[in-house]
Amino acid sequence: MLPVRFRRVRRVAIVVTAAAALVICGSATAIAAPVPPPAPALPALPGVPTPPLPPASELGPSYSDPGPLYRHPANLAAMRDGDVIGAERKPQPFRVVPSETWQIRYKTTDSHGAPMVGVTLVMAPLNRPANVPLLSYQMITNALGMRCQASHSVYTSLDFSASPVDPWGFNFALLRGWAIAVPDHLGERSAYGAVRQSGHVILDGIRAATRWAPLRLQKSRVGMSGYSGGGMATASAAAQQPTYAPDVNLVGSAEGGVPTNLEQMAQAIGTEKTHPAFGLAMAAALGLEREYPEELPISKHLNWLGLQTRAQMANACTNEILTVGFGKTARMLATNFDLLNDPSTRKVLRDNSIGYMPETPTAPILEFHSPTDPLISVAFLNQTMARYCSAGTRVLQLSTPAPEHLSAAAIGFFPALQWLQDRFDGKPAPTTCR
Repeated sequence: MLPVRFRRVRRVAIVVTAAAALVICGSATAIAAPVPPPAPALPALPGVPTPPLPPASELGPSYSDPGPLYRHPANLAAMRDGDVIGAERKPQPFRVVPSETWQIRYKTTDSHGAPMVGVTLVMAPLNRPANVPLLSYQMITNALGMRCQASHSVYTSLDFSASPVDPWGFNFALLRGWAIAVPDHLGERSAYGAVRQSGHVILDGIRAATRWAPLRLQKSRVGMSGYSGGGMATASAAAQQPTYAPDVNLVGSAEGGVPTNLEQMAQAIGTEKTHPAFGLAMAAALGLEREYPEELPISKHLNWLGLQTRAQMANACTNEILTVGFGKTARMLATNFDLLNDPSTRKVLRDNSIGYMPETPTAPILEFHSPTDPLISVAFLNQTMARYCSAGTRVLQLSTPAPEHLSAAAIGFFPALQWLQDRFDGKPAPTTCR
């Protein structure tokens, strides 16, 4: 049996590492988002005398300034979900073919049902007819910094940590005559890991796009797609759509490389040895704390090195997070792991695990993955799809010949594109359900 201090250290690891499921896994009088107290100054290297830390009771979640796009109008709570707060014409993003582009701010809700502001970027072909198909595409945004979300990153060319490759893929949708909406699916707190909230942001972004009259998308058929972290956000939106947004004319969702069980992912990653995904696991734990500060107060259980790591990640994008987390473990960063045995911790993890969400999608699903993906539980993913099948959802599962996680995204891209085209054309959805 382990000594007490090691048993304690073993206990929060699942909180930090469970979040790695998302690894592979966006007016008138305005009210500014609250600004938290500055992070304590900490030494850059081990061995340097550590200044006194503030009491744990004073430590709240980390913070990333959302900027003016996310300022709340005074009447936000009175608006309907998906109502447009404001919209601005924008140039098309870098690497995207000429298109009519709008940045739309709208009302949405967080994981607890509280009102918040959502942002989506909508691109539509020039000289198009009304009501062309609309694809909501969820980028792989494994980050805590607002600059990493779509509304900022697609216009980034010199900030290599934030600049995504996704805009190249936007062209395949636009050249088919589709409009494409790209939401900041992590929400106004950039709450990486909180995929229940992401589902709300996505669905309300679709509502906003179809309600914004200049786009002429009021009667459009809607599809959704995303891979890994973007696939998890897509899967959350697909599951919640029948109850949260039944008015959205959803004809299908293509979900790739979807982590479905955060607890199981934690066991796969482990806590005693370093793991290449640890930085993103830590970031997702901090993101969940932003969304669930009462239920998951991670920061109050961090030592000085953990708080320093938190400060370095607070506004970081994927590569920066991986660099900051390199060589670290949960054991190194936590004072104790008391959160693990707290029922509220388990509830947060399950509420944000696709496989445990009680809701079931009704529109057709294309699910694709690598059969040997080391980062997700394929068995639990298959169980989730089987549950959807039992409920009557038409599910088509595609096991790609990819040996690992990332290559499956490339292999599944064009089959997913054609599957979505068939849904927009009204063809019957194929199924592998038995």
